[in-house]
Amino acid sequence: MSGIKYFSGFEVIRAAKEVEKNGHRFYSTMAERASDPLLKDLFAGLAQDEVEHLRRLNQLESQYQDGAFVDCEEEFLPYLSQYSDAKIFPDAERLEAVLKTDTADLQALDMAIEAEEKFAEYFLKASSLAQTEDGKEAFGWLAGEEARHAEILKERRSKYSGE
Repeated sequence: MSGIKYFSGFEVIRAAKEVEKNGHRFYSTMAERASDPLLKDLFAGLAQDEVEHLRRLNQLESQYQDGAFVDCEEEFLPYLSQYSDAKIFPDAERLEAVLKTDTADLQALDMAIEAEEKFAEYFLKASSLAQTEDGKEAFGWLAGEEARHAEILKERRSKYSGE
């Protein structure tokens, strides 16, 4: 299986932390620059949630520094590789391009929904494969948080676009 990267639990957490940092950057930027005041508030709240997610991941990190994570890493590795090779939240350049459009708020909502759904799936899978109860619980909590974010964003999008 050439080309597949092998990840330890520690690496999974480190990758997740990077995505959470990108999420915080994305939501903070949108909180500052969204044109709709309700969206500004929504994005500001989501940016704060990302800080809490990072705190939870930091707590988990020390448990997995020795590499123990899952019993069946060979099955999990192809799944993980899709998250290492692609950004879940848009990078700064893509976000700047979107912010210059007339539909920036709506596009930002769409990007955020997609990102939250992908990351909820990531954490759900990580929860099912974690070896420790603390890991299962923390990853499950994070999956729920990301799914909750996606639902909040979908509801706001529906109201915002009048659908």
